[in-house]
Amino acid sequence: MLRPTAVLVLLLSFYVPSFGWGPKGHRVVADVATHHLSAAVRRQVTLLLGSDDLASISTWADEIRNERPETFGWHFVDIPWNAAGFSETRDCDAPEGQRHRIPNRHNCVVDQIAIFEQILSDRHASESARLEALKFLVHFVADVHQPMHAISEARGGNDIQISEFGNTTCGSRPCNLHSLWDVGLIDHTRRSESPYVEHLEQLIVQDHLQSESHGTPAEWANESFRLVHRVWLTNGEAADENYYRHNIGLLDRQLALAGLRLAMVLNQALDCDYPVKMRYSMK
Repeated sequence: MLRPTAVLVLLLSFYVPSFGWGPKGHRVVADVATHHLSAAVRRQVTLLLGSDDLASISTWADEIRNERPETFGWHFVDIPWNAAGFSETRDCDAPEGQRHRIPNRHNCVVDQIAIFEQILSDRHASESARLEALKFLVHFVADVHQPMHAISEARGGNDIQISEFGNTTCGSRPCNLHSLWDVGLIDHTRRSESPYVEHLEQLIVQDHLQSESHGTPAEWANESFRLVHRVWLTNGEAADENYYRHNIGLLDRQLALAGLRLAMVLNQALDCDYPVKMRYSMK
């Protein structure tokens, strides 16, 4: 018989985690946010990060998930397909068997953004707590703008197997809808990080997205939830050039808004003179 630890290792070898945007997506969001920070907040960020920048810490929350398993559910929110929208009591509860470790039903990206913004803005919190809060915020604000992170259907699209630009295998695994939005569509642009950021900054000006750089995490989750219904594929469907042309503009808009809204969150958490507009109410 296998020991329990061996069984766990075996199970993890078959488990494919549902990350948010891939590394490039997270770095691009962080870069856009950096461009829209106030001068005072840039100084505060430098004090917390030292020689690092927002892009360099943007994937930290994914990298520590194995050693911090309680954070797994913090990356997404499972809104049912036919729901009217986000419900904290329904969508942020911890899974059965984990509620002794994850109390108070804050087991979703919406609540965790609120929690970590409050920690970051608390000048009496320890430097280590505020640094960790910053790292989580940079990641989670991006995650909530990934449409597949706002739907419970098929584990956020992880169980929807598709063909991706003619391929049914992506790396060593079958292509799936969640991974398409994490990585596949972004990679298909063939833009590297800096040109992608330039492209998004042009989009922000062209589409006046600065006027939409507000709201609450719940509102952002609802936007992603509505969007996922527009871009959904079913098992066996193809993400081809036609799908790409119809949806890459939506994806780019989500990346740009994520960057602007991350900047807004950091500005109001770290700049005492910034007008605070966001209010949270968690049960």
